[in-house]
Amino acid sequence: MTEAKQRPPGEPVLRTELGVLWRGCGVAWLEAAPEGSVDLVVADPPYNLGKAAWDRLGTLEDYLEWSARWIEAARRALRPTGSLYVMGFSEVLAHVLARVGGPWRQTRWLVWYYRNKANLRDDWGRSHESILLLRKGKEFTFNTDPVRVPYNRHTTRYPERTQGARSQYGGARKDRWRPHPLGARPRDVFEIPVLANGTREKTAHPTQKPVQLVRRLVLASSNAGDLVVDPFAGSGTTPLVCEGSGRRWAACELEADYVELIRERLLDPGAHAGAQTRESEAEAARRRGRLR
Repeated sequence: MTEAKQRPPGEPVLRTELGVLWRGCGVAWLEAAPEGSVDLVVADPPYNLGKAAWDRLGTLEDYLEWSARWIEAARRALRPTGSLYVMGFSEVLAHVLARVGGPWRQTRWLVWYYRNKANLRDDWGRSHESILLLRKGKEFTFNTDPVRVPYNRHTTRYPERTQGARSQYGGARKDRWRPHPLGARPRDVFEIPVLANGTREKTAHPTQKPVQLVRRLVLASSNAGDLVVDPFAGSGTTPLVCEGSGRRWAACELEADYVELIRERLLDPGAHAGAQTRESEAEAARRRGRLR
């Protein structure tokens, strides 16, 4: 069951074999979830930039208090091996980490880098968003192979080479390095374009995250059959990824228009076609390489 044993506030809008979409407060859902029942939380909370009513949470102190509440609820709900991803701007997440980081065993910073967003102001143009990764325990789930990335052009042109010719701790040693058939190990900077208007994946949600981005987080930090929770579902990218990768899920959204948007995307089997395969990522990397 993806619902908490203590029924969370809100109402279920859609049920699939893998998950439940709730119209209600994601913070209340996390607070009602049984302790240690969730494997992964992927959160794209309001940034408190005032772009819409749902994005206005008061002063910075108000926002930090609210963030501390839901992040602690997420920590309690996670299993000992669970992880929490929080998306946002670095200038905001830095304050959040300073407020909430103490109880977490490990913290990491990831970067979502994009080059297809115009700079319309006399200032440094924003070309990235940050992702704060919080891990509850010393042991954690991380799957390397599903999130390997294409090698760069030099590596594919010269795929085998000698390395480690001599060690200061031993004698001469030569190894033949060969590229992994699935690609290179992932790094903490993801180059993924923002969604452009007119593409099939783009919806009316103003802060929609690409399937390609969320897919990496879900595949890396959960296993098939695990429970993934998105307390601020927005456009519904997280449940879409879970449906396509065999993860159980629970997603919460307060805004009625976005609840309907998520429902429509989940009922459309082609809503994320071509966006969740390693082959499509490799092709995107080749296109970016040609642009360079």
